[in-house]
Amino acid sequence: MMNRYCFVLFFLLLFSCNEEGMNYSETILENDEINTTFLHHIQAPEKALLSWYLYAYGNECGIGSSKKKCQLLKEMNIQDECDVDHLNNLLQWFSSDMLVVYKLNQCPNLPIKSAIQNTFERIVLIRKMDTLSIQYSIKGINNSQEKSWNINQIDSYVLKSNTLIKINKDE
Repeated sequence: MMNRYCFVLFFLLLFSCNEEGMNYSETILENDEINTTFLHHIQAPEKALLSWYLYAYGNECGIGSSKKKCQLLKEMNIQDECDVDHLNNLLQWFSSDMLVVYKLNQCPNLPIKSAIQNTFERIVLIRKMDTLSIQYSIKGINNSQEKSWNINQIDSYVLKSNTLIKINKDE
């Protein structure tokens, strides 16, 4: 009886520790500072989500680029965001989103010399069990049209069988 009680107690402790570990908020980029500690231990869904947003909103990285986007990719061991293995990994995680699939076929999405230039100001990853959210702030400029913009947004995804499915804001 005592062994069974110890086993149940151990299982409950183990389960509660794992559940708590799946709830967090981590600032990845803020004030030009990168959270390298988190990036060195990043989980696969978080890596996919972060690298997708870097791809979708950031300009291509050039050799020796000092852009924060490029430094973030390097910290996640992504040397070339147009690498077939990297693109296939993103296609797996976002296979249910046709816009993502389309954009990944346009690699690079925003060329380095594009008139449109985006800069990441802040990125926060938030995990609540099977829901993964990304909060991001981006400053952008279109040099040819002399327009600029600021994007401050949170997008949320539910994690289902190695796939990230975007949750509509109305849900």
